[in-house]
Amino acid sequence: MDSTVSNAEKADVSHEPVTNDLDEHAVPVRRKKQAKTCADTKPGIIYLSRIPTFMKPKRIQQIFSQYGELGRTFLQAEDKYIRQMRKKKGGNKARCFSEGWVEFKDKKTAKRVALTLNNTRVSGQKRSRYYDDLWSIKYLHRFQWAHLAGQLEYEQQVQKQRMRAEIMQVKKETNVFLKNVEKSQWLERMENKKKKQGKEWTHRIQQYKQRPAYRTEPRSGKVTGSLLSKIFAKSK
Repeated sequence: MDSTVSNAEKADVSHEPVTNDLDEHAVPVRRKKQAKTCADTKPGIIYLSRIPTFMKPKRIQQIFSQYGELGRTFLQAEDKYIRQMRKKKGGNKARCFSEGWVEFKDKKTAKRVALTLNNTRVSGQKRSRYYDDLWSIKYLHRFQWAHLAGQLEYEQQVQKQRMRAEIMQVKKETNVFLKNVEKSQWLERMENKKKKQGKEWTHRIQQYKQRPAYRTEPRSGKVTGSLLSKIFAKSK
């Protein structure tokens, strides 16, 4: 009976935790850092102060997409007046851009692109039309795309206000011109009417009162003897 173990004692043994001396001296395993995903990285924006002539947004995206994943791209179109003047002189009718902004998904990539490509040739091929053009790139520190949208909206509002002011000025000038034309036509009709009646026509000229001059006699520039005598008398 002693050699046999009851079922209750077996159950008690099965539920007892098994301890090991090695667990007390075990070294914690360091977990590898997970690579940052696109959601963790912050985007960065570079500014192109000059766009090569006749270069399109698609070409800009093709060039910069070689260095990293791109986000949004915006190129500012040239002034309409400059384009119209170029067309009148027989130049190219294609649309040009003056400046641009390119967004990278990772700001580190944007910084690296701005440092490496700034003041370098746009194209390394001598037959390319962009061989003589240089990149002018700057990384915009702590600049977000929302800032660009606000800036563009502000510039549009300023341009609209400027156009309104110019239109108002032109309207004032045209009104003054029309009044002068009507006045001259009325004076011409009155002159013809007086001539038909056999009367003399004299234009009424508005006269202004002129103040008299303080010195009517011109200065001779000579010093009189009485003045010299007064000066030397005081010195004595």
